[in-house]
Amino acid sequence: MWKLCFAVLILLYLPAVGCKRAPDAAAPSPLVFAHKKFDKSVPGCGDKVKREEACVTFRVSWVEAASASSDEVKTKINAAILAALQPKEAPRGFDAEAAEVAADYERFHKEFDDSAITYFIRRTADILLSNATMLSIEITEEEFRGGAHPESRRTYLNLDPAKGQDLFLKDIVRDGSLQKLTDLAEKRFRVERAIPDGRKLSESGFTFADDKFALSKTWGVSPNGLVIHYNAYEIAPYAAGPTTIMLPWKEIRDLIRKEAGILPPAS
Repeated sequence: MWKLCFAVLILLYLPAVGCKRAPDAAAPSPLVFAHKKFDKSVPGCGDKVKREEACVTFRVSWVEAASASSDEVKTKINAAILAALQPKEAPRGFDAEAAEVAADYERFHKEFDDSAITYFIRRTADILLSNATMLSIEITEEEFRGGAHPESRRTYLNLDPAKGQDLFLKDIVRDGSLQKLTDLAEKRFRVERAIPDGRKLSESGFTFADDKFALSKTWGVSPNGLVIHYNAYEIAPYAAGPTTIMLPWKEIRDLIRKEAGILPPAS
């Protein structure tokens, strides 16, 4: 009799194990966000009659976790966002950094008092994807503090919303699939940059190590696919500009871990 009972228990247990489903990309995030802004300027430039403008403009807008699974996770996520919005060498806090930029402008203007140059810094942190297993935030930066041209840069934060920890490509790409992902990305890159198959990347002005295409460390996760971005100067001279490629989920679905919880339902 006990053998029969044991067999029944096993049969009841197996479906529960076998039917365990991968996280759904549409599953809601445990995070709730608020929008924050910092704006400081130094007036006094431009034509004071026709069109006055600020000598220095410092603007930052970002998302801040207002609630999370714990205060510790909320603190981790907000600290990561703020750290990504400030250069490591800058004084901590936007007020302190804005004051330093204004002082730098004053020093420049004293040396070149007839210059019409104005400074600006603009930074944003916006949510690219937020669900139960992935928080992907796009950080954009634009600034001009003298020089030949403004500078711009894009980075991404990819975090586990339940723990506040960094997520890496190896966390979302299946074991043994990274090379295939790289090959698909190179095809997209060549299309984006109009580089024929067979032509060396260096012949089109790109400076990959050993003239071999490589994935950028700058990547994010969107509802439509995996975003890979190369900033200006990263793989080519400034004049070539940045390059962004999108790998749609339908093309790379078989390369992504189902347990990563970022794949939309198959159509």
